[in-house]
Amino acid sequence: MKKYIAVFDETGTSNRPQSTEESGFGVGAILFPLEHASELARISKHIGYIVSKEDFKYKDVQHNEAAREIFIKTLNSANPPVHLFAFYSHGACMIHEGRRTRDAALAYEREYRQRSSPRGEGFVPFDSFIAYMASCIAAHAATNDYAVDIYWDRRTDLDQIKASFDEHIARQSATQRYRDVADLVSFCGRAKNEMSLITRLAGVLAVDVWKYFKSKGSMIWTKFDAGGLHGEYDPHIDIDDSDVTGPPCVATFRERLAESEPSKVSATVMLQGYYKRFLRNESNENLISFGDPHGRLGILGIVNGNHWKVYQLPD
Repeated sequence: MKKYIAVFDETGTSNRPQSTEESGFGVGAILFPLEHASELARISKHIGYIVSKEDFKYKDVQHNEAAREIFIKTLNSANPPVHLFAFYSHGACMIHEGRRTRDAALAYEREYRQRSSPRGEGFVPFDSFIAYMASCIAAHAATNDYAVDIYWDRRTDLDQIKASFDEHIARQSATQRYRDVADLVSFCGRAKNEMSLITRLAGVLAVDVWKYFKSKGSMIWTKFDAGGLHGEYDPHIDIDDSDVTGPPCVATFRERLAESEPSKVSATVMLQGYYKRFLRNESNENLISFGDPHGRLGILGIVNGNHWKVYQLPD
């Protein structure tokens, strides 16, 4: 079985999702075999040297064509290859996602319990974010038969994040479809030593995807079904039903994903240069997860740089 390391970093108007219309939050992760850690750490140091800042941020890379070029090349040409995961959530998503879940419970005639968190009321939006993030990673690992150890950049609340992550993985692991996935996915805590250097690359990824949705999101949100795609079964209850399939495609775009020269400082984002490294589904589409301002969750499925789809998860 393949084994990966996943190094996470976050971006946003604060360091966790907020239930406000003006906020936004996202994470990016670099997944790689352990033996590739030293090379990625070396490249991170080299980018720091180019931009004259060891602990570089997105803006340092954004305004330097040489740094942009190395970042893109690293993601595309690493051997063994690296993979990417990203999840962007519009700030208002966490306001409305809970309401939509409540309304869906009524539609499916199941009991609804008001959301709370053992980590405090202020952690509830982050719990919701982590639940979806954890389910995406666990489902992909289980479906593609690999294990992954997760590390995150330094934070004072990593113990709380780990507790939330472990709770959601345990729930998935109790289902027939993802039985024992907890044996595959482990949240290991803070990224240290070489791993801490790789968080800088993950941070650049997180901000780049965030900027992409800030730019293109309004075009994407309009393709969602406003009613939440309520079907004949409740996907939250009947996950083991053999008839449960992936989310439906609600829109297809035949246009460039982002700017054609991603290494140029004139390009708003670099996504066009590295989209092929995102985790893939069974149709070989590269996947990026997101939440819209109305509490609806979705996935971009990228066929190629000029052909991409929008999938909507039912409420």
